[in-house]
Order: sequence, then C-alpha cells, then structure tokens
Amino acid sequence: MFDAALPKIIGCLEEPVASASIVPMYFVCQRARQDVKVALAGQGPDELFGGYRRHLGVHYGGYWRALPAWLRSRLAGMISALPRNETLKRSIYSLNVRERMKRYQNVFSILPEGEIDNLFHDGLLPPHPGDEVLKSWADLEPLMENTDELGGFQFLEVRSSLPDELLMYSDKLSMAHGLEVRVPYLDLEVVEYVERLSAHFKIRRGKRKWLHARVCEDFLPPEVMGRKKRGFAGTIVDDWLRESFGKKMEEYLLDRSSAMYGFLRPDAVQALLNDHRSGRDDNHKILFSLVVFEEWLRSGLTMGSMAAG
Repeated sequence: MFDAALPKIIGCLEEPVASASIVPMYFVCQRARQDVKVALAGQGPDELFGGYRRHLGVHYGGYWRALPAWLRSRLAGMISALPRNETLKRSIYSLNVRERMKRYQNVFSILPEGEIDNLFHDGLLPPHPGDEVLKSWADLEPLMENTDELGGFQFLEVRSSLPDELLMYSDKLSMAHGLEVRVPYLDLEVVEYVERLSAHFKIRRGKRKWLHARVCEDFLPPEVMGRKKRGFAGTIVDDWLRESFGKKMEEYLLDRSSAMYGFLRPDAVQALLNDHRSGRDDNHKILFSLVVFEEWLRSGLTMGSMAAG
C-alpha cells in the first residue's frame, strides 16, 4: 500500500515534502471524508507548548554549552560512537553552536550542513547554501530579542516549519479528498497568549507541554494523560525502509539511472544507505527525503513528457 500510495500523495502535494506523516494523513483524510465534510485537526500544540524532543534540547542546551570544552569534547565522542540515537547525536552538533540563529538552523536540519552539501555534485550548490535559511529569517530576528531560548525557537517554528510544511500538506491532502480541515489550536488569541509565556510553562522538570497537560487534566482521564507520547506516523517510514530493502529501495536509491542522480552523488547516497542497513546510524529521515525527492522528480518528468506529447 505504501509503495502504491506514495507517488499519488506526492502528486497531490506538488512539492517534495518529506514528512513521514504525509502517508497516514492522506488515508485519515480519505476515511474521514466518508462521514464528514469538515474536520478538526490537532496541529499546533507541539509547536506552541514544547511537545517535541528537540524542544528539550533547545531548552536545556545552555547547560551543555556551559560545560568545559574538554568535557564536551569527550562526551561528544562517546555519544557519536553510539549506534543510531540520531536525535542525541544531532543535539550535540546543533546545541554546541554559540550563535543563536545558526544554532536554531542546525536544530531544524536532519543532517549537519557539510554532510548535506556533500550529497550534491560539485558546482550545483552556491557556497554556504544553508545561509539562505538564515537570510529568510533576518526580518524575524529583531522580533525575538526578548524571547528566551525556547521561545525564540518556537517563534520560528510557528512562522516557518508549521505553515510551510505541516499546515501545507494537511491542507493539500485533505482537499484532495474534498475535506476541509480546521486547526483550533492556532486561533490567533491562543498563539499570541502562549508566545508571551516563558519556557517554565512549557517544559518543567523534563516534562514537555506542561501547561497544556495541566489544562487537559480537567477533560481527559488519567489513562490518556499518562500515555506515552507517540508521533502521528510512528515508525511507518523506518519499517517501510526495512521491508523495502532489496525491492523498491534498490530502484530509488541504488539505480544510477534514477532522476535524482543528476543532482546527487551515488557514493554519498550509498554510504547513507549502508550505515542505515548496518545499524550504525538511523538515517531513515534523510533516506525518506531522498525517496520523496526522486518521486517528485519523476512526477515532474512525467508531466513534462505529457505536455510535450
């Protein structure tokens, strides 16, 4: 089902959006439309109240930067040697950056800048392409002067990854089925109120979405409140990658006639795949990004051929 649905989903999106949630979102909207024309979605609380693991890193990152350089270096070496644990490894290289906006950029990225650049053939990217992200945030930086570390990062999320990714694909995939989706958590008054709150109301003693949980306690039973947080997509992409090795994955990532190899270096892609297969690293996010990129390129080539014909 995943293999058959992915090209159709990417066609609906019209952009290479590599979020694991696009697949379950497509089918949830398809099923919901059988009963209703309008649905409410729960997008927003994670960005507003600090619900992602990256928010813990951003919030507590100052403690890491306060450690002596020799200790940070030794700990970083030990963490880098761990198999998989990509979230922790990403935190080490991201949160070690002293410049605030660059630090935020690294937290958003799924790989270090140098590793991403190394995927592309020489001469395709301008020098320091990641700086384009910082330029796009330039107008927002003065508005963040009085925010705490977590609040500044969330300020960017609400104005970048949330509308440009989550809300965009939610809107396109729901409309593909004639379903209208509303996001009540992103009511302007709610957003403005929460953005005035300090990080103390969002993360407390390592618990994420602290204030959100306190409010929900009045409406939800203890067994729901005590349930471990689970992502919408769960392990769907990682499971699919594992099941597809030797099948569809070979066609996507190892066939040098694939459309993406006009842009990417096969040896660099092969290295990512080998490290993931061996269990050394958890590269499912970047590998899925490459799969989506390939499907998007193919959809463009197909449409171009149809137009030419």
